[in-house]
Amino acid sequence: MTIQAKEKFFYASGNIANGVKADAFTFFLLFFYSNVIGLTPGLASLAIFIALMIDAFTDPLMGIISDRTQHRLGRRHPYFLLGMIPMGLSYFMLFSIQSSWGLSQQQLFLWMLTFTVLTRIGMTMFDVPHRSLGSEMSRSYTERTSIFAAREMMGWGGGLFNAFLAYTVFFKDTPEYIPGTQNPEPWVYYGMTGAFLMCGAVLITYFGTLKYRDNSYKDVSSFDLKLIFTQIYIALKNKSFLIFFFGYLFIAISWGLNSSLQIYMNTYFWEFKSIMIASFLGIYVLSTFTAFILIPRLVLYIEKRAILLFAIAFAALVPPIPIILFINGMLPQSGSWNLFYSLVPFIYIANTCLSSSAIIRESMLGDISDEVELDSKIGQQGLMFASSSLIGKLNTGFGILVAGIALELIGFPQGSEVSPNADQIFSLAMVQGPLVAVLMIIPFGIFLLYKINRKRHEYIISQLELR
Repeated sequence: MTIQAKEKFFYASGNIANGVKADAFTFFLLFFYSNVIGLTPGLASLAIFIALMIDAFTDPLMGIISDRTQHRLGRRHPYFLLGMIPMGLSYFMLFSIQSSWGLSQQQLFLWMLTFTVLTRIGMTMFDVPHRSLGSEMSRSYTERTSIFAAREMMGWGGGLFNAFLAYTVFFKDTPEYIPGTQNPEPWVYYGMTGAFLMCGAVLITYFGTLKYRDNSYKDVSSFDLKLIFTQIYIALKNKSFLIFFFGYLFIAISWGLNSSLQIYMNTYFWEFKSIMIASFLGIYVLSTFTAFILIPRLVLYIEKRAILLFAIAFAALVPPIPIILFINGMLPQSGSWNLFYSLVPFIYIANTCLSSSAIIRESMLGDISDEVELDSKIGQQGLMFASSSLIGKLNTGFGILVAGIALELIGFPQGSEVSPNADQIFSLAMVQGPLVAVLMIIPFGIFLLYKINRKRHEYIISQLELR
């Protein structure tokens, strides 16, 4: 069955909420608490680590609960609204804290920990069922890719719009604060706006996809604890799933590290003003749209694994190039528009590959869930996509964790009144560039082992239809 464009739009719109949260957590959260509020990077990293440990339980638990829910609105939709409230409210509270309150390091840590955890739990309640619904809308090898391409584009769109508002409305440069992200006053309004965007996206996807609420009633199973653990064991020992999980995990660690340090690089290494950073967003929009148009067409002719490996390789190799060129005096001076234009092609290629990688991974996970369903005799899309939701959070969580540790080791100063020295800035560039590229070798090697292709998936679907 072909899914209409408007139905893809309504489904994909929900990922705007995740895009806003991911953008804030990846690019702004560590900087806000460390360089504006004054919490040490080590304590900020600890808060993220604890939140990740909680996610390790809540994400699969939400998948299991959603898979076994029996409700007149289906097994996915009820959780959209339940997750929206803690997600939006806690996100706002996370950015409402003020440096003028004079809180101690311990109090700042507890505030960050509490609302990071609650934001993530709210996102889990919405995002795991939402991802699962996308897999259930179609079993087609190619149509599924198109659905998740739309979802990925809307997620990137939400994140980029959030960043656009940040740099052009809330954090504009002023004589007192260059860049404007160091200004403590606008952050509460930034948080409030993000919360409204997230809640609006959830409501759009909830009402726009109600026709699909009954898609999976036939697969609903009871809460038989022994049966649940048996089926989880079957899912977790599936070779395709293990390859996906660990491959995506290492992508999340390496690229999350890159993203978490990006605001530091733009501020201290490239020395860009806010208007320059905002101008990059157009390149991100173009590259995301390129991936949205390109990948559903490529998958008609090329296997998903080949596309993913190509995307990983270029996403790893391209970003360090301008850093190396700049250090060797082969690019224009820092803070100039000429330098900005020099970086554009590198950012376009890297982000196109990153977006393409995300689209293909989500589509691959839908295929894996079909294979697991064949083995376990029950649809476990919720459990499968809980892993994707969890690793998506690891992207931001481990990124901030590793970035915080790296900043501590570098001795990077915290607070808006202190600037790093040349050696600290150089070390920052080496972590954010070449080290990330080296780390990306690991997921490339893991995904080489992935075996589900078009022919294998057609066999899986034929066996499921015979049941």
